[in-house]
Amino acid sequence: MNKFFLPALLALVFTAFANPAPAHAQSFSTLMEQRVFYQFSSKRSPARKVHEKMSQRGYKGLVLWVAKPKPGRPTVLYLPGSGGDLKVRTRKFRFFIAKGYGVVAMAYPGMAGSKGEPSRKRIQSLANQLYRDIGKFTPSKDIVIMGESLGTGVALEIATSKAGRARPPSAIILQSPYTSLVDLTAAKNPALLPFFVSRTDLWPSKRTIQKLKLPIFIMHGKRDKTVPFKMGKTLYALSPSRNKVLATHPDAGHSSIWRSVILKQMHAWLKEIHAK
Repeated sequence: MNKFFLPALLALVFTAFANPAPAHAQSFSTLMEQRVFYQFSSKRSPARKVHEKMSQRGYKGLVLWVAKPKPGRPTVLYLPGSGGDLKVRTRKFRFFIAKGYGVVAMAYPGMAGSKGEPSRKRIQSLANQLYRDIGKFTPSKDIVIMGESLGTGVALEIATSKAGRARPPSAIILQSPYTSLVDLTAAKNPALLPFFVSRTDLWPSKRTIQKLKLPIFIMHGKRDKTVPFKMGKTLYALSPSRNKVLATHPDAGHSSIWRSVILKQMHAWLKEIHAK
């Protein structure tokens, strides 16, 4: 969400003049959602060039990057943030593969070659379906759901969906999470709030997390200028889980929270959960 508001404001001005009639209300709302929250790159990159164990698979028009786990190890369902493509998450995929975990990384509609236009409804529906069908891509019995930024809301809602309740994930990892996209809009640019304030569906994680007692690991930098640290802290406080961690660093920002001291803590936590 690094380019969160300037494109949205420009889209707002352009669309307001281009489509002033009430008949365009729905398309205007959809356009605003896309401009504000989704800055995906449509560029397709070869998965094999990122890691020799990764391959590209297709699922309902989506591009997936998949790496098989070592025998008996969990698989991480990876839900990216709003910027770029899958390639910019290379170091994260390599980290999990090096530890023996499998990876199933989802490219949202409009990202990295995936078909369709992004929207909250479409992203969440496809993510839920992918989780339901994840056995087609990995032999792992244990599935860890990891959400990054935008993907944190998607991750929590998978866990509360019908598929998530039928097969609960073994753990959830949230990197730089928000309490809701409406809250984030209010914090970053209140001028845009009237366009989203009535949207109760924009990943209200502060409500969703209260329904989950699963192990939850939250990592959030105290110098995050994209998603305020207080949002991650709030989610940690609201979580009813008996196995929850808030890992932070005083000098880390939105992306730089992915650093060795945090990763060691996360890996130790995962190993303890999946110890046989």
